[in-house]
Amino acid sequence: MLKILVFVFIAEILTAFGQILLKKTANSLDRHGLRDARSYFRFFRKVLSKPAVWLGLFTMAAGLIAWLLALTGGALSVVFPLGSLQYVLILIMARIFLGEKIDTMKLLGTFLVVLGIMLITLS
Repeated sequence: MLKILVFVFIAEILTAFGQILLKKTANSLDRHGLRDARSYFRFFRKVLSKPAVWLGLFTMAAGLIAWLLALTGGALSVVFPLGSLQYVLILIMARIFLGEKIDTMKLLGTFLVVLGIMLITLS
């Protein structure tokens, strides 16, 4: 079970980091000029020219591999709820890397997610 937990944790960290990279890139792009198909194509080209997008996609792909390793060793009914750790990681990483605020409702929701993970894991 410990090996499965390690793979899930690695998968969730990599995926959360990839999401942070994609969000940072999205924040830096101008999306106000999207009016027609040509402008969407230029936007798409600009997105693909950003190294952070490729790094984000790479880390998410590495996370997928770790996730598959976790799935090979454990029951889906246990492994899948553990994937909810990503909510906690995103909350923390968004605060650290994006400066997002953490309010009471976010903390309460995250606490309930963690409680749910613990209940499922202990069953």
